Amino acid sequence: MDIETYDCGVVSEQFLDKNGKTILWRRFNRDDWAIDRYKKKWSEQLPENDRLTVNGTTYVHWYDCITDYIL
Repeated sequence: MDIETYDCGVVSEQFLDKNGKTILWRRFNRDDWAIDRYKKKWSEQLPENDRLTVNGTTYVHWYDCITDYIL
C-alpha cells in the first residue's frame, strides 16, 4: 500500500503474484481530493464504492488497473 507518497490525497493498494510482479492496483482518493475540480466529495459521487480509513482519513475507491503482465 502506498499512502500519499507520489500524489497527495491518493492511496493505492497493490496486489502481487508469487514472483513479486504487480497484477492489480487499486486507486483510492481522499474524500476531499481535488474538490475544487470535481465539486463534490468522493463519498457523495461514488456512494457505493469501497472505502479505506488510514490514520483517521477516509479514502474512496476510484478505479482499478490490471497490468498487461497478467493479461
